[in-house]
Amino acid sequence: MSKQPLDGLKDADRRTVLKYIGGTGAVAAGTGLGVTALTGSAAAATVDISSSNPDTLESDDGEVDEVFINPSLSVTWDGMDDVVGKVRVLIEAATGDIDLDPPEIESLEYMPVFRATGYANGTSNETEDETGPGTNGEFHIDWFDGDEQISVYDDDGAPDYEAGAYNCGATMDSYLDGTLMGDPIDAQNGYYGAAGTTDAFEEETDTGTNTTTVYLRYTISLHAPDASFITEDRYDLDPEDVRPHSPIVMADGADGQYPDLSGDEYGTNVTADEAEDYDDLEAGDFVAATAVPYDVLQDSTDHPAIMSTYTHFDVTVDNEAAEAGVSGESGAGASVDEDIDTIDSGNTTDSGNTTDSTGGNQTVDGNATGDN
Repeated sequence: MSKQPLDGLKDADRRTVLKYIGGTGAVAAGTGLGVTALTGSAAAATVDISSSNPDTLESDDGEVDEVFINPSLSVTWDGMDDVVGKVRVLIEAATGDIDLDPPEIESLEYMPVFRATGYANGTSNETEDETGPGTNGEFHIDWFDGDEQISVYDDDGAPDYEAGAYNCGATMDSYLDGTLMGDPIDAQNGYYGAAGTTDAFEEETDTGTNTTTVYLRYTISLHAPDASFITEDRYDLDPEDVRPHSPIVMADGADGQYPDLSGDEYGTNVTADEAEDYDDLEAGDFVAATAVPYDVLQDSTDHPAIMSTYTHFDVTVDNEAAEAGVSGESGAGASVDEDIDTIDSGNTTDSGNTTDSTGGNQTVDGNATGDN
């Protein structure tokens, strides 16, 4: 994809992250695309994402196969105290009544459907376009161009997380709160799976209509580069700019200006193997903000490296009326056989009656007349 300018972005004050703009599509399978505009402001830790409703889904039986989204995002940052090298995107989903108040929206039970981290390492291709690591930069994400999409609700529903085969010490809880992933076997990178089944969207009554609201929560965080960014021909980063596990930048709260994420419960100790890749770290050193739970991130949006917001769209399903009818052409016609056959003695007449020969004349209909 060619480089796309980020039109409409405003200048930001120091330590202010310009929020993201772009577009996302929300679609119930079988409908047309619902185009969505994402808008942002330069105000710190405020985000506004809107979602337009997809076209009404007309279904013979009122069933829905899938509800999915195709998001694209542009993230910019300016005047950060630490170098930003990665952008993490988390998307969660829930269903609820139409037009809930903000406190009610926030209290819904959201399930993660997608999490991925983009590397700001100077990539420019069809799915990513960014400026590389730095205290200022931008990152355009179009991971879902074409047929790619995030399944929000489908026939299978949410994965069986309790039965997941986790690795690297992860558990179901750490996987769902984002502190330690350890992907289950057969899990696709980035995709958690659907938040639930499509049962809530279906309309069982003929001629009935059902509208269900899908609420989305986006959480975006900015992270430090790791050792993979250190190359002789690309970036000359200082040793303190790179950290294992890519922690959230400015984790110490800048002397109380922002939420402090440097607590022991949110960090990781460097292993001996990891220390070999970092000039200023030794085994056992503590790196803060490498494992901050999702809910803590969402409660820390006063932090310039953390953005979280809600949006929603409605999915309307019409169950079409059951009808039956018959049409066609009978092709009617009539005919008569007017051929007269010669009747021999003892033969059956055309009328199906058998007569004996009397030496007289016989008619075709089997009626006989003789000599008087």
